[in-house]
Amino acid sequence: MNKKPFFYLDERNRLIAYRIIAVMYFLTITAMQGVTLYRQFVLGQAISDFEDFAIILTVNSLFLITALLYFGAIPLQKIRVKYILFFYLLIVVFGGLFTYAKYNIFQDSQLSFAQQVDKILIVFTISGLIVLFFVIFSILGKRKLDKKLADTD
Repeated sequence: MNKKPFFYLDERNRLIAYRIIAVMYFLTITAMQGVTLYRQFVLGQAISDFEDFAIILTVNSLFLITALLYFGAIPLQKIRVKYILFFYLLIVVFGGLFTYAKYNIFQDSQLSFAQQVDKILIVFTISGLIVLFFVIFSILGKRKLDKKLADTD
């Protein structure tokens, strides 16, 4: 006699549950980002007041994208250098604009030229590390999928 467990999910139910989990995860991450921005820019709280929250959010978001690349949820057929450079440039531009707005508009710090250059160098470095991290894991994920496909033949 084949007994099914009390809480049994067939493939269709499991797919529905995965979709709901994905939507709720997206809403949670979006809400956390909104709360972080609200606390920093509207309430004017210091970053030290919610630094742990921001670190968890950042690491979680980076690991999510990395896992999606590694396990093939974001299918990349061929990584082209121009797309990598475009993605890097996009991150640098948004990071630079965010950094500029943060210090010159929201905090009214009016950074000196040397301080602005230091902030831009940090944006370049962190953006480069993020892109490098994503490229490495997408290459590893593609190799893993190719090996898995070769093993099934």
